[in-house]
Amino acid sequence: MIRYPILTVLLLCTFGTSAQSDTLPRIKKERLDFAKNYFELGGTYVPPFKGTRLLDNEIGTFDHSASLNTTLYWGAFHFWGHADFYVSFPLGRLNFSSNDQTDIAFDHFTITGARYYPWAVQDRKLRPYVGISWSALDFEQVIKSKDRQPKLQKNFTWVTDIGILYQYKDFAARLGVHYFPDNRWNYPISKTQFERMETPNFGVQLGILYTMDLTKNNGDPSINERWNSYPEVSSLGLNATSFGEFFIAAGPSISFSLSESDYNNGNFPYLNKKHASETYFDLAIGYQFNKLSGFAALSFRNPVFEQEAYGTKQTIKKTSITLEAAKFLTDYSGFAPFVGLNIAYDNIKYTENIDFSSKDLSFDKIETGITFGWDIVPGKSEEFLVLRTNLRWYPFSTFQVEGKKFNFNQLEYNLIQAVFYPERFLRSRKKRQRRSEPHSAW
Repeated sequence: MIRYPILTVLLLCTFGTSAQSDTLPRIKKERLDFAKNYFELGGTYVPPFKGTRLLDNEIGTFDHSASLNTTLYWGAFHFWGHADFYVSFPLGRLNFSSNDQTDIAFDHFTITGARYYPWAVQDRKLRPYVGISWSALDFEQVIKSKDRQPKLQKNFTWVTDIGILYQYKDFAARLGVHYFPDNRWNYPISKTQFERMETPNFGVQLGILYTMDLTKNNGDPSINERWNSYPEVSSLGLNATSFGEFFIAAGPSISFSLSESDYNNGNFPYLNKKHASETYFDLAIGYQFNKLSGFAALSFRNPVFEQEAYGTKQTIKKTSITLEAAKFLTDYSGFAPFVGLNIAYDNIKYTENIDFSSKDLSFDKIETGITFGWDIVPGKSEEFLVLRTNLRWYPFSTFQVEGKKFNFNQLEYNLIQAVFYPERFLRSRKKRQRRSEPHSAW
């Protein structure tokens, strides 16, 4: 699951740079009115459902309580108020009833979500929306006084939602319904016995949003005028004044395996078929070629994949250094997608603990992959702090344990990366100092 370090990074990123302006419709769709950031604190009601457990060698059912799952959303309204892109982070769960024998972990978080508003979001207007999200679900039964139960994960679940939004100045309220079509689980109630369970296929969401705009509040109307003068679709290198600059970058990431492991299927069928990492930080240093609309970077990542159930604990630690090069395809009103190639040196440490036995293996691998993502750049090559999203796919990543293939096939998803350009910052600082110097009366 995504952990709290993400929240800190997102706060720093948002207050350092922001997507653009309010969502009021305008006769002229200006670049700096393309998008607007928001934070949303919400709660989702999940109805009660039946669980299954093995007790005294007999299979029985019991009730899982209804719950309220609290969530923090970070996103932005785009396309002048007609679209909403966001991610979410579960904060905590409140069960409406409890007992001293059973508990549950049923968490939903959005990896990337999008909503469409047929009528643009406006101040003091009620607006309906429909949406879809690439989501992840975690489901774990907690049977107290027993060995730890497995936490199963669905990392590529499509969740739909529908609702209404009302905005008042910088605040908004949301009421919606999530629909989970993939709600069936083949859950191991022991190492060898599996029972089909169904979690709720819907949840009712209520959220309060706070919206913000910092891009236009830079103290220099001439900058806003210049940025708004850019064509709606153009090269990211348009009007670049320098060939390029160095940058440093950091941001929270998660990784998923896209294929099942032959080794786990044969030896540990009660563990997850596919792996998901804990949150880790993607660190990078690179050079952006402004006039060529591309960049090259050296990045460092160290994801950890860990799962535990019925006395078995499996841990995979990956340390990766990657060289990559990417090309920006276009710049659409500050949204600049890119695609490229990468080559990585990976050190993989595999640890397996079963009761009183253990296994430790290490592998050194060279992997090739594909890099793609996008930047949010209202000021093209003038901004010294940019928000970037990176995805890296390694389709051929494998290793072997006891002669059986462990298919890793990783997708690394760098949610939000803050990219800082020191040279741009120094130029911007000098310009501000020149503007603030008093002019001679002579």
